[in-house]
Amino acid sequence: MKRIALAVALAFTSLSFVTPAFAASAATTQSNPSANPPAVWDLTSLYPSDAAWETERQALLADLPKMKALQGTLGTSSASLLKGLQTMSDIRRRANRLEVYSGLKADANTKDDANQARNQLAYSLDSQVDQATAFISPEIAAIGAEKIDTWIKQEPGLQKFSYMLHTALRLSAHTLSAGEENLLAAANDPLEQAGSIYNLLTNAELPWPKITVRGKVYTLDQETYVSLRSDRDPKVRQQVFKAFWPVFKAYERTIGAIYVAHLRGNVFKARARKYDSSLDMALSGGNTPDAVYTTLVAQANAGLPTLHRYFKLRSKLLGLKQAGYQDIYVPLANPPRQYSLAEAEALTLDAVQPLGDDYVKTLGANFQKGWMHSLQQQGKHSGAYMNGAAYDVHPFVLMTFDGGYESVSTLAHEWGHAMHTVLANGAQPFETADYPIFVAEIPSTTNEMLLADYVASHAKTRAEKVFALSQELELLRGTFFRQAMFAEFELKAHDAIEHDQSLTGADLSKMYLELLKRYHGDAQGVVHIDDLYGVEWAYIPHFYSDFYVYQYATSISAAAYFAEGIEKGDTALRERYFNMLKAGGSDDAYQVVKRAGLDMATPAPYQAIVRRMDKVMDELEAVMAQK
Repeated sequence: MKRIALAVALAFTSLSFVTPAFAASAATTQSNPSANPPAVWDLTSLYPSDAAWETERQALLADLPKMKALQGTLGTSSASLLKGLQTMSDIRRRANRLEVYSGLKADANTKDDANQARNQLAYSLDSQVDQATAFISPEIAAIGAEKIDTWIKQEPGLQKFSYMLHTALRLSAHTLSAGEENLLAAANDPLEQAGSIYNLLTNAELPWPKITVRGKVYTLDQETYVSLRSDRDPKVRQQVFKAFWPVFKAYERTIGAIYVAHLRGNVFKARARKYDSSLDMALSGGNTPDAVYTTLVAQANAGLPTLHRYFKLRSKLLGLKQAGYQDIYVPLANPPRQYSLAEAEALTLDAVQPLGDDYVKTLGANFQKGWMHSLQQQGKHSGAYMNGAAYDVHPFVLMTFDGGYESVSTLAHEWGHAMHTVLANGAQPFETADYPIFVAEIPSTTNEMLLADYVASHAKTRAEKVFALSQELELLRGTFFRQAMFAEFELKAHDAIEHDQSLTGADLSKMYLELLKRYHGDAQGVVHIDDLYGVEWAYIPHFYSDFYVYQYATSISAAAYFAEGIEKGDTALRERYFNMLKAGGSDDAYQVVKRAGLDMATPAPYQAIVRRMDKVMDELEAVMAQK
């Protein structure tokens, strides 16, 4: 995830799955799912060869001095301002495309040294672009709002930069001199090394134990832990947790020092830019009210009785007298079947029918165009994402499709991102098509909810229905309550550093353990939390992307609202929903969502998702009561 270092970069910096893409109408194409849809993407639409990529990289490096030569000229006239902004936009547009190609190739095969080296060159180029454009924000601030507004009226070409300009002016109190901005841009790399060190330690160097499960010996690394923690045998789950977490506990001091170094770097940047707190800095870029974050945390805590009800229901259905933390991942029902990629795409198209024929036709057509890498292969990057940073081409999806329901849900999720990109790009120019995470996770999660509701309502057997309902409950637990707990931990950790308190790995474990016990009802006997599991904070890489995960919780809350109304046939709501997606980054994301009918700074969205969780549990209990 690329960090936004400058106010002006808001409109031009790519996020890993939220930058606009191919300009296509969402109302023209119809396609039936193929029996053999493409499982590997076609990157020739980006560059015909690695040599062509390198030629463009060298060309862009040669053009960077043109950007630097404009320093000191932006305030001379509206034409000079437009020239500077357009030059920056063109450079960022080209750099994005270079990064997409190198990143996709590197992730498709992490064992290919040439791919990794090319990706490092792209990251280096990106840093150079940041430094070459570091003077822009200070010069915009020096021009001032009155002259900027006059020039926007005089020069039509500045219209597409209007939101970015006003954002830069709004943030001018936190914008430093050109030299200081250049220094901070250069400092980003060393300040972000803590995250790189953490990833290297936890992914490559921790001494993973070996365990024997049903006669088979496993090396209990992170991937194997995820696989075995959902084992149906409670003794296996206990064995896995008791073997896995002591590894992190043994490195508690070291990982604590790494994370505290990261926190101190973040606090340094906030103070350097004269923010009241790191949270204020994180939210200021998108002009998101602090009340969104604090209300989310407060409402998640208010909804804990519903979460505890879910844990009790799980214990009952699993036949557990006392659930432990090791029991929260075991599924309540076995998957009813396996799916081919073609079947998964067809099921997704059926599930999103409430979004309308135009959406379904366009999605079906895009499935066939070689935009996705879903093939299982050695060395492939784990996880899933959508990368839409190549504005002039189209979005790309990476996932590993294994035929399970979770893969189907992941497919629906990532293509929700892809369709958001298509819609935003179709309605916006490059300069305002990029959209932040705050809104990005809404259409992806809406697709997941539509899928879950469709599978549950069309289940042919009791087992299928139980599985579908239980999957939705896990989606709500993991995406709303768990991410809200993470958000609360981040807030407490940053607050400690901001108040100049000492903070060690043991302190972080104690802080996290209190949250873990409160959210899981340890004191009420709902789920027993062993003190050892307080070290789980050391396992969460998202904490190195500050104040990021809360947006998963806000987004699933918004998705629940939109999915419910759209499924009921509220066409006005559906229209507002699509207008939200087409808005791209043309306004503050908070305002974009608010215009669609939701104020995320109020309790209402979070109360609605808690009600949805209770409703799904009511349905599950009713199904289980049937004979």
